[in-house]
Amino acid sequence: MKDIIFGRNPVKEALKAKRVLKVYLTQGFNDRGLLQLLSDSFIPKVIKTNGEINAMANGGVHQGIVAEIKPYEYVSLDYLLHECQGEHNPTLVILDGINDPHNMGTVLRNCDIFGVKGVIISKHNQVPLNSTVAKTSAGAINYVPVALVGNLNQTIQTLKDNGFWILSADGSGNTNYLDMKYDFPVALVIGSEGKGIAPLILKNSDYIVKIPMHGKVNSLNASVASGILLAKIKEQ
Repeated sequence: MKDIIFGRNPVKEALKAKRVLKVYLTQGFNDRGLLQLLSDSFIPKVIKTNGEINAMANGGVHQGIVAEIKPYEYVSLDYLLHECQGEHNPTLVILDGINDPHNMGTVLRNCDIFGVKGVIISKHNQVPLNSTVAKTSAGAINYVPVALVGNLNQTIQTLKDNGFWILSADGSGNTNYLDMKYDFPVALVIGSEGKGIAPLILKNSDYIVKIPMHGKVNSLNASVASGILLAKIKEQ
C-alpha cells in the first residue's frame, strides 16, 4: 500500500521536504501558492474527481489535494545523540505507549515548535509514523527526527550515560513541574492517557513531575501534557 497524505498544509510541507512523489488534485483546485510550488518541484500532477479524491483520503478532510510520498524513515538513537552534541541543554522526548495517531501528530508539532532535537518511540505498543500522524502534525513530521528502539529502558540508560536526565510526567510525582529548574539536558517521558508511564520507566527516572489540576478532570492527554511541559522547559 502506498503512503499518502492529504490536506494543503501537510502536502505543502512534504513538498518543501522533497518527500512527494506524485500529487492528485480535484478539478478546479486553485491554491496558487501550492500550484506554483508543484510547478517548481516538477512533481507529476493527476486530476481526479472529488469522489475519487474522497476515496483516496478515506473520507478525511483533503481540501482537494492528495499526495503520494516516500515512506517515512526512522533515525537511530546514535543519530539523535550526534545531533545533540554541542547543543546547550538539548531536549529529547520519549513516548511510552502512545497509540492515538492524533496525539502522536500533535506531540510532533509541539516538539517542532519548542525546538526538541528528536523523539524516541518503542517498536512495540506504539503508533508508527503514518498519514494520520502526518496530517495532525501539520508538517512537523518532516522536521522532527524519530528514533525507533527495541527497549525504552535500555535506551534510557544510554541517554543517562550521555549526560541526559530522565524527566517523567506522571500524576504520581511529588514535584510540581513549575518548581523544577530545567538547566540540564532533558529526556522528557510522556505516557499514554490510559495506562500512563510503565512502572520500570518511572523507577529509572531521575525526576517525576506532575501538572497540578484544579478542575473536575484528573488527567491530560499526551499532546496537551507535552505542550505544557515543553513550553516550560524551553522557557528556562
